[in-house]
Parts: sequence; structure tokens; C-alpha cells
Amino acid sequence: MRIAGGSLRGRILAAPPDGVLRPTQDAVREALFSMLASVLPGASFLDLYAGTGAVGLEAWSRGAGAVAWVERSPRSLRTLEANLEKCFGEAGAPPALRLFRADVGAWLKRPALPPGSVSIVFADPPYVEREGEPDGMSALLAAVRDSGLLAPVSFFVAEQRAGTPLPACEGFDLLRDRRYGRTQLSLFRRDA
Repeated sequence: MRIAGGSLRGRILAAPPDGVLRPTQDAVREALFSMLASVLPGASFLDLYAGTGAVGLEAWSRGAGAVAWVERSPRSLRTLEANLEKCFGEAGAPPALRLFRADVGAWLKRPALPPGSVSIVFADPPYVEREGEPDGMSALLAAVRDSGLLAPVSFFVAEQRAGTPLPACEGFDLLRDRRYGRTQLSLFRRDA
């Protein structure tokens, strides 16, 4: 797994050796950042269920102004911290990069970022077992909306198992929905 574009292009990232995580594939990350190309520069990017941190690091590499990760798994956090070290060395990550060790649902009820500060949210929770099963993404989208974090014009990207019902939430409009093998990416826009 490596960063495909921007200032950190080519950096090889670590993944837990036991295969517990399902990192976003390189081709899917390329598609994601192609979707976000016009809105990413200078944006504040929030990576929920961060795993290895690869998506947030790619966002930073491609010009996001700030990145925050939320992850609760100790194993994933160790991997994410190792990837920050690989990218920024002993100097450490810039202050615009923040890592929160928390359960996503609990964190969204009391977010540790300023209100109205997030312009792009990426959510990649664990996939459901079978295609077609609901995965709670609509509830997550509503929790993000209700958290107060979103900028007046903001975007939400859902990564789900292909065939999973599309999330829906009042206040969000679906802009794109694409399938990449077993993965489905859906891009939503919110105008307050």
C-alpha cells in the first residue's frame, strides 16, 4: 500500500500483519480523490474509522489543509501512528494533522473539532457480511450532520460493500455512486 499522489507520493505505508483491517485499495483511493479533486485543496478532511490512516494521508498529500482521524482499535492506532512516522519522521506530523482515539459514534456526539470546521468527511466502517445487508451508513450520515462539525457547504463520502443499500439523509444530495469490484463509493453534498 502506497500513497499515489501529491507531496507524499510513493511513500509505502504499513498495514497490520494479521489482515484484520481492510484498507481502501489503491485504485479505490485514486477514484475517491478524482471525485474530490476540485474541493480538496485547503479543505478540512475527517477520516472516520481511519484504520491505517492511508486515506487521510493521501488527502494531506494532495492538498487538504487539515486532516483528522477517528479510530478506536489499539492495533489500528499503532499502525496509523507508524504511518505518520513513515511520512513525517522524527519531526512529527504537522499540527494540522490530528488523531483521535475514540469510538466514532461517541466521538460524533462530543466532537473535539470546532463547529462548522469540516468540509469533507470520509467514512469506511467495517463491511457487512453479505451484499444487500443494511450497514448503518444512513444513521452515521445523520450523526455527522447532527454533530455540528460540517461547514456550510460540505461533502460526505461513504465507502461500503458493493450492493449495500445507499445511505440517505435529509440535507444531503447524492452526487455520484460508483462500484469498484467489491467496493461502492458514494459522494454526497450538503448545503446548509
